[in-house]
Amino acid sequence: MDDVDARISKLFLAHALVGAGLNLAYSVRAHGPVRAAAFFALSTGGPAIGELLVTGPLGLLRHRTRPRVTGVPPAVLLLWYNVIYGSYCAADRALSKLSLGEAARREALAPGAALAATSLDLALDPFGLDAGLWEWNADGAYAPEVTGANGRHGVPLLNYWGWLVVVMGVVLAYERLFPDGGRGGRAPALLLLPYYLVAAGWALKKRRGRFLVYSALFPAALYLALGDGE
Repeated sequence: MDDVDARISKLFLAHALVGAGLNLAYSVRAHGPVRAAAFFALSTGGPAIGELLVTGPLGLLRHRTRPRVTGVPPAVLLLWYNVIYGSYCAADRALSKLSLGEAARREALAPGAALAATSLDLALDPFGLDAGLWEWNADGAYAPEVTGANGRHGVPLLNYWGWLVVVMGVVLAYERLFPDGGRGGRAPALLLLPYYLVAAGWALKKRRGRFLVYSALFPAALYLALGDGE
């Protein structure tokens, strides 16, 4: 079956590896090796289950980058980790700037991280579809003007429900394991900026600025997260 250019696959994998390496290094330094390993396992293991379902029994998605293991590129699982950890840190820092008590902040952290990550994907997934990184095997209601390599249009809404459920589940599981899980840092949130800039640049080049409007929650959260403060 047709795959994306090998050079794009290598670039995608290299970027995911570098981002994951930097995030892991920061996480170990900030939270210790046990918590860092737990977050990594949760934020790759949970998405792996979802990816295996949609690429296998459901047959909704096919990835076009290599290497792939049972249909899922390791680079995609590392992308999940980078986005979930970065969104967790961004949401934590953004919520700390609001007038919330500690209990309210902890309760809002999982949905906040899920909304930030899903907001980013509102711009990132159409870009990846247009770039040929993956293709959906059914037409989707979101971004119907974007055509995949297989001729299918748009992104199914199930994708975004999946992002919300998976990210919230990962953060809730981590918080259950480590109730005093520590505070999010600025660096992992900053590492999400290249993902957004690539997707935003694509949207502007293609004159599809509405994707920037749809994903506006992400840069707003990132702005708060990267502001002054601990």
